[in-house]
Amino acid sequence: MSGSMLTIGQLAKRTGVSIRTLRYYDKIGLLIPTDYKEGGHRLYSHEDLMILQKIQSLKFIGFSLKDIANLLESPYINEQQLKNSIAFKKKELIAEQERIRETIEQLNHMNTIISGYEEIDVKLFCFIIHSIIFEEENLNEYSQAKGSIHNFRNEERVKLDKEYFSLFMDFKKIIANGTNPESKEALKYIKQLMALYNQTLSKIETVEIKSTHQFDQPNILNPFTEEEITFLKNAFSHMSKVQE
Repeated sequence: MSGSMLTIGQLAKRTGVSIRTLRYYDKIGLLIPTDYKEGGHRLYSHEDLMILQKIQSLKFIGFSLKDIANLLESPYINEQQLKNSIAFKKKELIAEQERIRETIEQLNHMNTIISGYEEIDVKLFCFIIHSIIFEEENLNEYSQAKGSIHNFRNEERVKLDKEYFSLFMDFKKIIANGTNPESKEALKYIKQLMALYNQTLSKIETVEIKSTHQFDQPNILNPFTEEEITFLKNAFSHMSKVQE
């Protein structure tokens, strides 16, 4: 009898269903092997194969395993039940398609920001990635608005983020070169940073700021090292004294 039967490995290879899944189906009684050989190894018949193909088909259009178990007991399925499941599956796929589209746009955004640099600071890059993902998730209604600064499809936003990235990269070079925080070079950098920061604030509408109540978990990543943070504090302190 076992000559015409399939082992669990053969069935898995033939259908693309993992051995682990087949064992689970056996455990819950969804697809019980027709026979077992010595050692308790499962053997599946041609009928078992057809049942598995039905399970795969019904699972593909969104039916739960519990629903599938009930459907396998009858040769017929209610038309509306099928249509409802197909509609639900389509809705899921459309949502997944939108998530993929947004991810591709985010990747394009990141790619544009880092273009032109032979070497990229890893900490800064991770900060940029996390910031983009965080903002898209928490300000979704604003990120979709055509004229919003939170729209990553907006050319103005791309330009702004690239300017920040460029400034931060330059800042890290300043630190690496041992620049004095009270030097003219440091003062020039701080002024550029403040100008860009003020420019950003001017583009964020008050209503958008008030709607950021969801920011209970801010970006914990920091693009700067302790040395760089100390430098910034000293440079800002020096600029304040100079401007008094």
